[in-house]
Amino acid sequence: MSTRARTVVAILVGVVSVTCVGIFVSARQLEPRLRDWVTSELRASLESEVELGAVRLSWVPLTLHADNLTVRHHGRTDVPPLLVVKSFSVDLKPTDLWSSTIEHVKVDGLEVHIPPKGPATGKRPLPSPGSNDPASNDQSSGLVVKRLTALNTRMAIIPREAGKNPKVWDIIELDMRNLRGDEPARFTAALINPIPYGKVESTGSFGPWQSEEPGTTPVAGDYTFAADLGTIDGLEGDLSAIGKMSGTIEQIATTGQTRTDNFRLTELNGDALPVTTAYEALVDGTKGDVALHRVDVHLGKSEFAARGVVEGTKGVKGKRIVLNVQSRNANLGELLRFVSTGTEPPAYGRLLIDTAFDLPQGQAPILSRLQLEGAVRAERVTFTKDVVQDRIDTLSRKAQGRPNDTSIDEVASSLAAKFALRDGAFTYQGLSFDVVGATVRLAGTHSLRSKSLNLAGEVLLQASVSQTMTGWKSWLLKPFDPLFRKRGVGTRLVIRVEGTQDQPKIDLEIGKTLRGSN
Repeated sequence: MSTRARTVVAILVGVVSVTCVGIFVSARQLEPRLRDWVTSELRASLESEVELGAVRLSWVPLTLHADNLTVRHHGRTDVPPLLVVKSFSVDLKPTDLWSSTIEHVKVDGLEVHIPPKGPATGKRPLPSPGSNDPASNDQSSGLVVKRLTALNTRMAIIPREAGKNPKVWDIIELDMRNLRGDEPARFTAALINPIPYGKVESTGSFGPWQSEEPGTTPVAGDYTFAADLGTIDGLEGDLSAIGKMSGTIEQIATTGQTRTDNFRLTELNGDALPVTTAYEALVDGTKGDVALHRVDVHLGKSEFAARGVVEGTKGVKGKRIVLNVQSRNANLGELLRFVSTGTEPPAYGRLLIDTAFDLPQGQAPILSRLQLEGAVRAERVTFTKDVVQDRIDTLSRKAQGRPNDTSIDEVASSLAAKFALRDGAFTYQGLSFDVVGATVRLAGTHSLRSKSLNLAGEVLLQASVSQTMTGWKSWLLKPFDPLFRKRGVGTRLVIRVEGTQDQPKIDLEIGKTLRGSN
């Protein structure tokens, strides 16, 4: 290389070096200004005190890197910070350095703490999501973020009650578009629901941001939920749900539908049934409690209507479900298959149900925790096994004083009871079983796990004891009619029912029958 060429190269290297040094020095001088720019924009937009750690600027591509962002709502130190960010980066264009618009923000380790309302604000009505009503939105245009993506996000809503744990939502993916103070942002989000375990995916709108009361910021959108019910001990089935939501961070009104094709209670080892629901509910974001205004349930062919609450208890992990459940059209045969092993149910009929449902928190299986109390009525009951139905037919014939009348056949029965379920066992009070001419009244217990029965009561027949027989047996029993004629009926018998629900054993207690006692 000639002397002249070497001289030119040396000059070019010197120019490049000086330029690089100049850019580096300029970047170092610009970084404090960028730090001030970020904090001032956030302070104005969120009306909060802002602390920010180190800020670094890289030129190719032009990117701002920052660590340890803390935003305190109105400077409050009595509650956790509104925002805590481990680190974030901002994709910039040169023109962004002289504007309030940011192209793309990437966040890692975002924590959001929504503070409770001040004591004087009271409870506000749900605003219309996306409303442009000036009375509900006094935000300036301020900072605009065209896109924000976040990983490892956690949102906690601080409850109003002192000492109560906040409701926490872990969001695994979050993408927000058009973040600004004066209009709603669009979002897509995905989060994991722990129990039952599954993924919730949601899209919708968020905002405008309400700086004075962040919890009243509007939110609306659609969501899907897919969960494994097997993560709840005692249940089995794959649940899918779709729904809509609207309201505020603190109170969200939801409507939706769920479907579980193979729902089963594993402790009972019965058949699986498809379950679908349609619901309307209000979610209290401060506690995670849910007011179920309406839930329509189809369990196989049976229809139920429910309303109630899903609520937390102070100091107890999880949620308690308290419902009132009613049905005017439940299928007895299908429900018997649902709670018992067997290819064919012992009986068919229509059920009318009115019950209180209570499922407290806990790790124990569902059947151990579930509590029911209410009333049930079964209509047009017929029995599957001929031997059982024949006994019912015979009972009706004898009770009417027509023991040989074979036209009395396939007699339908009815049943009514007040009941309570505790730890997998029913306790019956006022259990009555009726066929034409006869009434059976019983009380006692019925275990769903062992299928065992322990019932006692009376049988009341329209006919006298001698009329239940024919021929010489009828004449032989005639003198005993007065002994069995009690309480205004022709015959009263005291009985005990034991054995299992599939093979009940019925015994006549003759001593109590003759004494007229129970």
